[in-house]
Amino acid sequence: MENPTTNEIIKRLEADWPNWEIWTVHKVVGGTTWCARRRDNPGIVLNAGSPDKLTELFEEAATR
Repeated sequence: MENPTTNEIIKRLEADWPNWEIWTVHKVVGGTTWCARRRDNPGIVLNAGSPDKLTELFEEAATR
């Protein structure tokens, strides 16, 4: 199975979580940070070390 590209992962996450805008920050040291902010409240921002962890944060935010 082929590994999905970052853009494909972002598209899938945004399809699953349409209230969130998602992007990545590529750091020189420490790899990639996955970021998201609510489209209806840009003051709510999440940061994670992987798309799986970002999904966990979405799920936690949905239960609040």
